[in-house]
Amino acid sequence: MKSLIVFYSLTFKTKLVAETIAEALDADLVEIKEAKAQREGARFFFSAAFSVITNRNIKIAPVDVDLKQYDRIFIGSPIWAARPTPAISTFIKSSDFEGREVVPFFTMSGERSEKAIQNITAKIERSQGRVIGSFAITSQDVPDEAIKAKASEAIQNYLS
Repeated sequence: MKSLIVFYSLTFKTKLVAETIAEALDADLVEIKEAKAQREGARFFFSAAFSVITNRNIKIAPVDVDLKQYDRIFIGSPIWAARPTPAISTFIKSSDFEGREVVPFFTMSGERSEKAIQNITAKIERSQGRVIGSFAITSQDVPDEAIKAKASEAIQNYLS
C-alpha cells in the first residue's frame, strides 16, 4: 500500500509527527505552505485567526502531487480555533480524494480534538475521501522525543 503524508506546520511539531509517520511507512512527504511565506507577527496571526474562524480558504503554494498514485493519505495540521489550519482546508478543498483512504492527524496545545476531527472529516468527505481513522497529539511543552514516540504509537494501526 502506497502512502502519502501531507502536512502544514507552523511550529514544526506537526512536521515532526509527519516525518515520523513517513519514516515508519516509507511514505512520500509533502509540506503545504502559504503562497506568501509570512509566518510570524501580529498581521499573520490576525489574518490566520480570521481565516480559520470564518472558514475561508487562503492561497497556498502550488502542490505538485498526484493523489491517485496513493492508496492512503495522512493529512496533518495543528488545531487552530477547533479547526484545521486554513492552508490544510484549502488543500483539501482543491483536491480529489476519490477512492483514497484518508487519516487526518493533529498536533495541539490542548486536550480536545473532537471538533477539529469532525470539521476535517466533513471536508475530506466532500472531496470524495474516506476517513478511516484519525489521531491527535498534545505537543505544547512536550519534548520532541515524546512527540515522536506518541506518533509512532498512533500509527501502529495503519502499518500495512
